[in-house]
Amino acid sequence: MPDMHPAAATAQTTPSRAGMTTGPVGPMLVRLTLPMVFAVLSTIGYSVAETWFIARLGPEALSAVSFTFPVTMVVISLAIGLGAGTSAVVARALGAGEAGAGALVVDALLLTAALGLAAALIGEAVVGPLFRALGAPDALLPLIAGYLRIWFPAATLFMVSMVGLSAARAAGDARFQGIAMAGAALLNLAVAAPAIFGVGGMPGLGLRGAALANALAWGALLAATLWRLRSSGLLSDGLPSPSRFMASTWRILHVGLPAAGTNTIIPVSAVIVTGILATYGTKAVAGFGVAGRIESLSMVAFFALSAVMNPFAGQNAGAGRLDRVREAMRATFVFCLGFGAVVAGGLWLAGPWIASRFSADPEVAAATAAYLAVVPVSYGLAGIIAVVNSAFNGLNRPGAAVLISVARTMLVNVPVAWMGGRLFGATGVFLGVCVANVLVGIGAAWWIWRATVPEVRGAEAAAG
Repeated sequence: MPDMHPAAATAQTTPSRAGMTTGPVGPMLVRLTLPMVFAVLSTIGYSVAETWFIARLGPEALSAVSFTFPVTMVVISLAIGLGAGTSAVVARALGAGEAGAGALVVDALLLTAALGLAAALIGEAVVGPLFRALGAPDALLPLIAGYLRIWFPAATLFMVSMVGLSAARAAGDARFQGIAMAGAALLNLAVAAPAIFGVGGMPGLGLRGAALANALAWGALLAATLWRLRSSGLLSDGLPSPSRFMASTWRILHVGLPAAGTNTIIPVSAVIVTGILATYGTKAVAGFGVAGRIESLSMVAFFALSAVMNPFAGQNAGAGRLDRVREAMRATFVFCLGFGAVVAGGLWLAGPWIASRFSADPEVAAATAAYLAVVPVSYGLAGIIAVVNSAFNGLNRPGAAVLISVARTMLVNVPVAWMGGRLFGATGVFLGVCVANVLVGIGAAWWIWRATVPEVRGAEAAAG
């Protein structure tokens, strides 16, 4: 989509469609996904590098940040959910030729800022009791609290940036997100090591330094995102009226809240799994945390494809071309299963070596390697779950995505992980994650395939 002059960004004007409703589906998905691969790879690559830095501080620091991972993911999931709601609403508006997309974007940014600040206040208030309930030893609580007291406020910057980038992606501007997130990751990486370990006679700040590096990078990302939205005509002038803001909030949260719930359920499940693993020692938790970062890097292509599927489904739904969504599902299912098999084979072979690079502690490395030997078998179906959930959000059916995530995490993952742990220890817990991905992935693929049949036939009948 060509850029628009800032003067065109008013509540009554709308950027032109991004062209997701016409043309071959497969090449279009590749074109839209590649920049997102770059964006997600940059962010997760930094996350892996940060984990490596923190591992150099010792097993206690690594265990502390591993305990925080599920909790920080709840906040990040809220950002993802709000971004999904914004992307779906803006994409459907553009696909239907609706005016006022710039106003929707402004309202989404203000809503996200308010919710981010509220999440930061709540997080600060519950740090101690929450992590004691999760089984964190008292010795780790100062490390956890020091890290999160910086991370929580900084996360608001990240949340608003993600929602703004989701709006740009809904208009077909995926390339900027790749560039902006890569730049933020590089800035984060440049600042992290000096902040954590110290430089030029200045002492390192340890985990607090990692959180400060995040804050700096996310502030720069937010500035770049706002500039891009303004220059591309996706940001209207002025503050909204109360009635407009409430109307926009309802539209965004109709998809955004269930989508946030969908993404939040996953780290909530991870919190429970972390608690189960804590019964086998903090080193099992540390290994789980390392493996989670490696897993995120391994699933970059799936995450990128799911980010594209929301606006693709939304624009085509708005234009009455749901048959194209079904065609996209067919292509992505084949890709997810094939690519997932390749990744699983690679991690099965290289898992022990990768684990030893992150921690010299044999117990931590063994737990990491065990996870990488078991769970990646299910990565292809986990990718299908992500893509299907995103498509349902774009189709304005967020309830379906919530049900899929609840089934995957709470109904299958947690009970099977608990049972597996009772039978086989920490490795059995990892087996529960694998089984959940396989069973629910098959069900999700069947659901959206069946759900689109009547819509496709209806579209064909109308065309005839």
